[in-house]
Amino acid sequence: MNSLQIGLIGIGAFVVALLFAAHGWQSHRLRRREAHRTRPPKPIEPSALPDESDAEPDRGRDEPTAVHAPRGERVEPTLDVELIEAWASSGDPMSPAPAVPLDAHADARPAAGHDLPAEADVVATGPVPHEQAPAPIAPEVLRRRNAEWPFDERLHVHASIVDRSGAPFDAAPFIAAAGRAQAWIRLFRQSPWDAHDGASIGSVQQLALALPLASRAGPIEPHDLELWQAAIADLALQHDAEAHFHGFADAASRAVELDAFLAAVDVMPAAYVVKRDGGQWPGTKLRGTLEANGFRLQSDGRFAYHEVESDEVIFHAVDGFERAFTPERLRTESVTALRCVLEPARLRQPLARFDAFRQTLRALSKLLAADLKSSDGGTLDDAHFAAMRDEVKAAMDALVAADIEPGSDTARSLLG
Repeated sequence: MNSLQIGLIGIGAFVVALLFAAHGWQSHRLRRREAHRTRPPKPIEPSALPDESDAEPDRGRDEPTAVHAPRGERVEPTLDVELIEAWASSGDPMSPAPAVPLDAHADARPAAGHDLPAEADVVATGPVPHEQAPAPIAPEVLRRRNAEWPFDERLHVHASIVDRSGAPFDAAPFIAAAGRAQAWIRLFRQSPWDAHDGASIGSVQQLALALPLASRAGPIEPHDLELWQAAIADLALQHDAEAHFHGFADAASRAVELDAFLAAVDVMPAAYVVKRDGGQWPGTKLRGTLEANGFRLQSDGRFAYHEVESDEVIFHAVDGFERAFTPERLRTESVTALRCVLEPARLRQPLARFDAFRQTLRALSKLLAADLKSSDGGTLDDAHFAAMRDEVKAAMDALVAADIEPGSDTARSLLG
């Protein structure tokens, strides 16, 4: 056995001895503590008891009595029932409410021979509500609101269509017969409403068709309402479906009110871009200039100006005589003027879009060596554009006050 092994054995023996010593010390301390607990208490001399005359005077209420138990026995926690009831009736649990007499909640009617105070003597103790500002002037139809349907029920009549058996059905025939009504679909019984986009015609669980009561063409006529309702009802019978119609009772009067309101808020700023000195632009040059500056020729014969950031259409440009452009005409003819029209009610953030409209017209007039004219032939300067902007702002504020957001589906269906 070498010296390394002897050293390791000695260290191990020393550690074991230390552990035994520590265990013995702990056992000794525990035995002394247990003996001290079980020792009987020292008797109290009668002279050491407090005199009842030296006790504190009564403070007006009973103090909770402490419950003592013999040593070594468990003491269960208790609560004062009366104190709990006082806390429950108080607004602040840390400050119990004063005691309430049993007859405090008795009949508070005055006894015989006691008259009630006159109305002039009654003083209101609660806060007086502030008077509300008068509501903006709007047709009565615009004050009705219902959030059950995905469209604005105040401004439409609508039909709700489901299959009699509860199974999905084909929505295409109903949408085709609904004319300019908006179509909303539910693919499943509990699914949310989705606007029909024209490319996803198929089986649906429920179909809602919302027909606007008025548009730029005027209020819908009672005869047209009857024809629309009859067409949808007949189609439902052919496809073994149920059609429920809503809002037809007062539709004619609501349509007249809505049409008058739309006529007041439907502003469409227009400007003419006219070639200086009475000249003309070759159609090919005009098309190239417009397309290089954000315009695109649409299938309806209008040039649409697309916003650079969002690619959204801001306004349209047509021939000065409001004739549609065609590729053939642009190759063979020359153009004297352009008519540019903005429809702010169909745009979100209409004031910002009006500013973009004004800046684009100024840039276009420089590129085409043209002047900006109004419909009466006057020159459009800063003062005229400022007046146009104020008119747009007033109209859009009236729409918002009627809870019709510019650029929303409702605004587009009414002013489309």
